[in-house]
Amino acid sequence: MRRLTAALCVGLAVLFGLEAVLAVVETEPMVVAARSIRRGDIILAADVQLADMPVSAIGPSWACNIEDVVGKVAQIDIEAADPISTHMARDAPVAPTGTTVIEVRLASSVDDVLAGDQVRLVSAVGCEGADCTLAENATVMNVDKPDTTGALGSNDRLVSFAMPPEAAAKVMELQQAGAIMAVVR
Repeated sequence: MRRLTAALCVGLAVLFGLEAVLAVVETEPMVVAARSIRRGDIILAADVQLADMPVSAIGPSWACNIEDVVGKVAQIDIEAADPISTHMARDAPVAPTGTTVIEVRLASSVDDVLAGDQVRLVSAVGCEGADCTLAENATVMNVDKPDTTGALGSNDRLVSFAMPPEAAAKVMELQQAGAIMAVVR
């Protein structure tokens, strides 16, 4: 009986030892950046690839399928070969029903604005007090690259917003008169 118990204990020790080694060596595919992805970029299939990573390194928030991140907006800068978690990307925005999408040249910085953000658009001229709010909940659809077509250059960027048609009409009217700013919520 002692020999049987000793053999059983040795067998269990070997089994648990192998399990510990295999947990470190066993790999599963994980989504990693194939090249650098800038914050605010829409992630394309060419931007990501699968790489085998140790199972012990994969947590529940790490993306294991390319489809989980393709078409989403990068929330942070992601360097090549970095694993991508589901928190690093969110769905690209879709214009809500009943809204129109217009491009607005903003006087305020757009460095903190990402596609999908909700902002308040305000005018610096042509209004007073509460009337300066042109759109209460404008959805950022896209942030264009810097516009440098002017003679002196410019830091202005065109930003596409989805908003109700009435708000869009106010924005287009007052944009000709002066600066429009986006207030990030």
